[in-house]
Amino acid sequence: MNPLQYASHAGKDSTSPTVLMARSRFGRFKPEERVSTRRADVPGNKLQSLRDLREMILNMKPEDVMNMITLYRNVTVFEALVLANREGALIVPNVIHDRILTETSNSNFLNNSTVWTGTLILYEVPGKVFGETLVYAWVHDNVQYSISFNIPNEFRGQKDCALVVQHPDFDLVPAEGNSYELIVANESMVHLIENFPSRNRVWYLYEEQFRIPIGHPVKKSLDRRWVWRASDCYIGLLVRNDYGVDDRRYVNAIGRASDERGVAVIK
Repeated sequence: MNPLQYASHAGKDSTSPTVLMARSRFGRFKPEERVSTRRADVPGNKLQSLRDLREMILNMKPEDVMNMITLYRNVTVFEALVLANREGALIVPNVIHDRILTETSNSNFLNNSTVWTGTLILYEVPGKVFGETLVYAWVHDNVQYSISFNIPNEFRGQKDCALVVQHPDFDLVPAEGNSYELIVANESMVHLIENFPSRNRVWYLYEEQFRIPIGHPVKKSLDRRWVWRASDCYIGLLVRNDYGVDDRRYVNAIGRASDERGVAVIK
């Protein structure tokens, strides 16, 4: 039996046993429930319990963590955050995805799909220092979106690096129109990744805490990671997939939050 439990939203066969199983754990996720219902104030005890869960799965065997995961399909980042916030679930971080994809024998962990991870990354144009505010903007179906973040003082002036924060320590809160503000629960939860790659679609070594590529391009091998980054600045979730053997080691540090992908959660 596939260790993952799959769920989907409205429009799918509601009699599917796997769908019913997922609903019993998380309830039915309705795609029409938009991000305007979000709040930034997650209760402190719930926030800490999700942090504890995140720490616990880091110390587990990836095979065991895989058995705890429920995968939802076709959700935007905004919808994924709504789902996780409402159900009190943790969005699985990149490091866990990486360990399952590269250290287990499961050949089809994500069932040939792409997923949002619970690891948010932001970076500037190569060679450009962080200023007071970073704004990432994009157009989707002729609609302009943006995400902005006030860079903590200690990281202003840094260049050729990335900042990382893990779910549940961040939120995307609606501002004006289709603009959103990245809110972090505590600035101590923002982590600096030095020597973030400036070159795109090549292989790199990676740092251990988040398994994000760093340094200079290297030759392809099993212990290396391939990165896809924007040529401009970026704010968003890392994306993983398992379309092929090499793809399982691809770290996609780019993706419009308005795009629909899967999301893996643990409650």
